[in-house]
Amino acid sequence: MEETKQCVACRMDIRADATKCPHCRERQTGAEPMHRGGPGRVVAGVCTALARLLGLDVALVRVAFVLALVVTGGTALGFYLLLWMLTPPSVLGRAPVQRVVGWVGRVAGTPVEEPRMERRV
Repeated sequence: MEETKQCVACRMDIRADATKCPHCRERQTGAEPMHRGGPGRVVAGVCTALARLLGLDVALVRVAFVLALVVTGGTALGFYLLLWMLTPPSVLGRAPVQRVVGWVGRVAGTPVEEPRMERRV
């Protein structure tokens, strides 16, 4: 028998390893944050991260991105780059924007508070 847990939002029984509820689509507590690392990464990992977050096949997300590029005349590339800048490369990593802000803070001499992360083993 498969292990189940209750959804944090709708209280329906879902699989114990589910990151999103199939009924209400609410993200579950304990789900890993969005990141670009992991298997299936091809270029920068943004489509892989989106597919993992949305619970879709990565090929479907890539096809949707290519179609968006064609339809928008390349404007979707800006959205892709924005997601790349805001998404860390790994679960414990820092996004490129966070690294730049930290570097600027160190150069300017202003203290930048580092986020505290808990590593689960």
